[in-house]
Amino acid sequence: MPRPQKITFCEMRESGIRGLLIYCSDYHCSHRMAINGDRWADDLRLSDLEPRFICEACGRRGADVRPNFDWDKPGALTSGF
Repeated sequence: MPRPQKITFCEMRESGIRGLLIYCSDYHCSHRMAINGDRWADDLRLSDLEPRFICEACGRRGADVRPNFDWDKPGALTSGF
């Protein structure tokens, strides 16, 4: 079953959100990080990025990419949690 399409970066930015939360697709690993989403084009969907990520902790390809609603709080865009 294909994964549902998520919002575009344009839609996310129009909501005032610029950060991303990236979660490893392996629930046993649970590695996560917060990054800035400014580098990606407006027409790209968050779900388009998910297969491109490779976990730094376990090496598994794939991630769950979500908007970071706390992106503008101090320390929210650090490399890891």
